[in-house]
Amino acid sequence: MVGTAKNSGKTTTFNALRAVAARRGVAVGVTSIGRDGEPADALDGEAKPRVRLPAGTIVALPAGLMPRTPALAILASGETTALGAMVFARVVLPVVCEIGGPPSARAMRATMRRLSALVDGPVFVDGAIDRIAPLAGGDDAIVLATGAASGGSVAAVAAVAADAVARLRLPGRDPACERERLIEIEGALDARDAEDLIAHAAGATVVVEDPTRIAIRGALLTELRDAVDLRCSRPLHVVACTTSPLGRSVTLSAAALVNAVALATGLPAFDVVSELAAGAA
Repeated sequence: MVGTAKNSGKTTTFNALRAVAARRGVAVGVTSIGRDGEPADALDGEAKPRVRLPAGTIVALPAGLMPRTPALAILASGETTALGAMVFARVVLPVVCEIGGPPSARAMRATMRRLSALVDGPVFVDGAIDRIAPLAGGDDAIVLATGAASGGSVAAVAAVAADAVARLRLPGRDPACERERLIEIEGALDARDAEDLIAHAAGATVVVEDPTRIAIRGALLTELRDAVDLRCSRPLHVVACTTSPLGRSVTLSAAALVNAVALATGLPAFDVVSELAAGAA
């Protein structure tokens, strides 16, 4: 789960998916890219949704976030983080806690593999849109959370979601479709790179490592994709969006928002609080 902005409903989506799994009797693993589930935002003090874990869940979190409670039974330790070693624990009693993960992509991949080995069900990762490189190239599914925090109108939120999905769903490299001229970009593709490619490499196939390396947005990204065949070596798989109509200064129509996001992104969209859906089979 990743969000288009702070307070876009990412942790609410995370809790909703976890709750569905619990109702179906499916044990899951959970962790986070970064730190999530704290009672209040560290910057503005606003209350945040807590991470709620039912019995049977396998959780990976740093030792520094490990709550002092008999609700967690430690199974193993793993990669090192700024808050101590990663701890893998089984939830034996329902618990509310903060979760976090290791800082590097390599360590995050190792943590996800360890969780997958410890649980029969899926692994849920509370992620960040600019830190999902560990998922690239695999068969992991990404759910994008968006909402009123990303714009003051239904149209603005839908446009932000469409832009994010277009960037994250960059197609994978296909040797059969590559143009005569092939340009491989190392590191990030920024605005200067984009302008140079548009001016001097029209019609070429341009390959970045993964979609998170695309550092441009909006009209410039659209212009670049019109000018070149833009692809990546390690694609991501965005499968759905969730919407949150509540913002600090505006409340949008829940039904209008879920429909607009589904239409703009071409993906199923869900409001997990209002129990609305659009674009879903």
